Amino acid sequence: MMNQGKKLLAFILCLMMMLSLCLSCLAETIEFSVEEDLTEEERAQWEEWASEEEVKDMSLQAGAIELTPEEEAVLDDLASTLDESIHVDEVDLSDLSKNEKLPDTVFNILLLGVDNRSTELKRGRTDAIILCSINTETGDIRLTSFARDTAVKIDGHSTTRINAAYAFGGAELAMKTINQNYQMNVDRYVLVNIHGLATIIDALGGVDIEMTSKEAGRINFELRKEPMDDVKREKVPAVNGVQHLDGMQAVTFARIRGIDSDLERTRRQRQLLETLFSTVMQDMTLDKMLNLISIALPYVDTNLTIDELLVLGNAVINGDMVEKVQNGGVLFEQMRIPMNKKYSWKEFNGAALLYLSNKNLKYTIDTLHTFIYGESFYVEP
Repeated sequence: MMNQGKKLLAFILCLMMMLSLCLSCLAETIEFSVEEDLTEEERAQWEEWASEEEVKDMSLQAGAIELTPEEEAVLDDLASTLDESIHVDEVDLSDLSKNEKLPDTVFNILLLGVDNRSTELKRGRTDAIILCSINTETGDIRLTSFARDTAVKIDGHSTTRINAAYAFGGAELAMKTINQNYQMNVDRYVLVNIHGLATIIDALGGVDIEMTSKEAGRINFELRKEPMDDVKREKVPAVNGVQHLDGMQAVTFARIRGIDSDLERTRRQRQLLETLFSTVMQDMTLDKMLNLISIALPYVDTNLTIDELLVLGNAVINGDMVEKVQNGGVLFEQMRIPMNKKYSWKEFNGAALLYLSNKNLKYTIDTLHTFIYGESFYVEP
């Protein structure tokens, strides 16, 4: 059994490859046959959801970690596997419009969940966009999620929703869009699709997530309306509390839109991230983690190197994350863009998007920088 430090290192080795979510646009109508195992109450609720119009979204340097020769050999094999894996896009890091004033004490990684139904990793809209910021001095991890319908300027294109950046220009343009609009310095990314995330969660034995009865009922509704696999599963009990979900149920939890808003959906994305973190940390060994990585590789693309992952792992080990996991503490500080009361709706090319005025955008950038770095490094345009 690995010690706590090595367990956390093993977790970091796949954290960046598994903890982003893929969301999908849902079909607008559905019919339920009399053979469906629905109560009258469920049937009435599901028919109401199915008949509604789609709800508008409101929405590196560090000390070396001591490994055994066997573990070093395994990590060498992993590095070779990562180097040989096929990338969706070749990424040019020379022109990402980075804010050079930002300190190098934080390593920022853009987590992208691609919106397509293929079991292959390919281009699509990224309806999950999360900035993962790891402080290399303290080991703290902070997550910032971006609502998919947030209006942004995309280089070479008109102002449109942020989730189009990856579809237009791959990971390179997605990172550049975050940097240009929010004065960040992102040059590392992780991309995963819906089938990859569900497969990884299943390999963990599923996850336990706290939810409302309405969220639980909506999971059943979505999977019956638009099956994402051929699995015949029991319904999630539609009650308040912690529910055990398989991989596709957990991904569907993060895709829920129709009961509230896109802003609430980003909360569910971050909730699933934190739940997965805790789940992975339970009785994890290097062999188990490498097995997860081998399962994930066909569904994942990243430009992180094994050396960077080791540095990040060491940083988190030297922090208090292990203690937080053991004591059930808050693992990640979280933020969402747009912030409450700091946006309006505005039409761009016929689509109503979440719009940040110049004043609100400056406030958001100041708040984002302070959230990650403790102070703002805003540069006047």
